[in-house]
Amino acid sequence: MPLTVAGKTVAYLGCSMDQELDRAGKYLKTTGSKVTVWSKIDRTPLIRLEYDAAMRGAPISHWQIHAERGAMSHLLGHAYALPGRTVSRPHDFSSLHFPLGGERFRPCLEDVIQFLIEECGIDSKDNWRAVVEAGREKWRRIQLRSAVRDAPEEAASVLRHHGYIVESSVEEAEDRLAPLRKW
Repeated sequence: MPLTVAGKTVAYLGCSMDQELDRAGKYLKTTGSKVTVWSKIDRTPLIRLEYDAAMRGAPISHWQIHAERGAMSHLLGHAYALPGRTVSRPHDFSSLHFPLGGERFRPCLEDVIQFLIEECGIDSKDNWRAVVEAGREKWRRIQLRSAVRDAPEEAASVLRHHGYIVESSVEEAEDRLAPLRKW
């Protein structure tokens, strides 16, 4: 999708998502997603928001920022010069994976769209804010439901604290800790 400023294309936005049924076979689960902003000039990424449920070597939800800065490159060069800490691109800021809240609390596409409009000056439609906020709310409510399924006793405790009567149909629901612990 072209991103414009004053009607002229300055960059491109790309999105992809991989989904499958969850472990219970009831709900659609995202196993991977990518939101990338590419430069129009050389078609290289500027920023990437990535989620990969199977990620092992980096946070499963992370930003990668393709911008270099001398001071950061200096720090990385020294840090990765130590024995046992070698990486393929020791001075590249873009090789860093900035963690973003894991499986449940990661940003959504609407967060990226608002960032592009408000922070980068990308053109927008008249009603963009209402659409973005509605989409963000929908995303966060879906994630909230998923988080409740991961930790049902935690959710029940909060509801009881607010005066709700909560009864379980099972002896004690077991928390699913992996989404809460994974980097």
